[in-house]
Amino acid sequence: MSQNTNDPTKRPQRIIVLGGGFAGAYCVQALDRALPQAEIILINRHNYFIFYPLLVEAGTGTLNPRTAVVSLRSFCRRATFLMGEIEDVEPQLNEVHYRPAGEGPLRTLVYDQLVIALGSVTSLPPVPGLREYGYEIKSLAHAVELRDRAIRLLEQADQEPDAQRRKELLTIVVVGGSFTGVEVAGEFNAYLREAAKKYRNIALEDVRVVLVEHGQRLLKSLDDSLSDWAAVHLRRRGVELHLADSVDRIEADCCWLKQTGRIATCTVIWCAGVAAPPVLQKVEVPRDRLGYMRCRPDGRVEGYDNVWGIGDCAINPNGEGGTYPPTAQHAVQLGRQVAANIVRVVRGHEPAPIQIRSKGTLAAFGYHSAVAKVGKLKLTGFPAWFLWRTAYLIKMPTLRKKLRVAWDWTADLIFPHEFFELGVHRASGIAPHDPTAHHHAGRSSASQSVQSDHRQQSVGSA
Repeated sequence: MSQNTNDPTKRPQRIIVLGGGFAGAYCVQALDRALPQAEIILINRHNYFIFYPLLVEAGTGTLNPRTAVVSLRSFCRRATFLMGEIEDVEPQLNEVHYRPAGEGPLRTLVYDQLVIALGSVTSLPPVPGLREYGYEIKSLAHAVELRDRAIRLLEQADQEPDAQRRKELLTIVVVGGSFTGVEVAGEFNAYLREAAKKYRNIALEDVRVVLVEHGQRLLKSLDDSLSDWAAVHLRRRGVELHLADSVDRIEADCCWLKQTGRIATCTVIWCAGVAAPPVLQKVEVPRDRLGYMRCRPDGRVEGYDNVWGIGDCAINPNGEGGTYPPTAQHAVQLGRQVAANIVRVVRGHEPAPIQIRSKGTLAAFGYHSAVAKVGKLKLTGFPAWFLWRTAYLIKMPTLRKKLRVAWDWTADLIFPHEFFELGVHRASGIAPHDPTAHHHAGRSSASQSVQSDHRQQSVGSA
């Protein structure tokens, strides 16, 4: 950037949005439409955002993986998009420091209004072995990597003469009984059991999916009746539930639970919570004890009049003594309402308190089954699953994406699954016939930060 572009007297009002998840992308889109005279800049480490409600289906092959991502350049047409890694923010100087495409020299931009929507990263507590051996599912690469791993495990198990070893290879432990954990367990259980039918030497009872939740029940944000139905359904489909239990340590060939003890497995998927992005530790803004930004009811970060916080990285009060949950539907509405408040400020008016109404909650877990709560209406099984698909088809951005999703879902109902690797996420230098070795050397991704919004399954999620 030239010096003139950073001089407020020689440029239009500049609004910078950091983070291209649901909150940031929809904020930019709203600003784009409302302030055509302003310079709007979106900075994100990727040039797309993930439609998280479809991430697991993209991983298991129900959807083409590209269907679950949306181009930020096409989504925010007039705004300037910069692909870059945020290195630091200096609110006192109104400056953002970033590195283009994560490489090259550090660059600086001056802003008039700043929106921080950096999302979250997978929470990695100090569980021994988690960073070395654990898998996460926070990005499209993670989802496809797990799909490829499932295929490799099936291929090795089909050639494994030892029955006990065959079961160990096909045991997957999912940690976390929230929306993501339940969906991952349900979908991969269905995926592995359907795939097992294609292998001559694998029986359905060789497949074992274990779901571990430290609380007394799954899906704690839902009513007891829906939570109980989900647990019964998962057990009926073969998912092994370990409630009121937690992971003590993870090793290359097993997982130790505090109550249950040793489970022989080489695949542990960590879905137990999120954490604030590490870059926030560098920014001088008020944070809570977990590192999330504290914001006022109008969306501005406490102590600042031109810095706004939305999405997973922020604590946004709901006016009733609580805070808005980190769901996609709330992120979208936060993005739009903060954009409206920025418009008010730019035009010389006071911002208004944010008011958001929940549109309902959905959770799907394989075999055309789900649970749903929309207002006072509660649904389970196929009706809830049909509502789940209908809601997300409507919410998917752009007609092109809607048609692709509709086609993939229709084809999935008509044609049988094909089970093959995409082959683009295998760790180099690791023999493909040894999944334990691959597991040991290929886990660096579990300790990397992922700048994105982690989303629960909610009706208004996009």
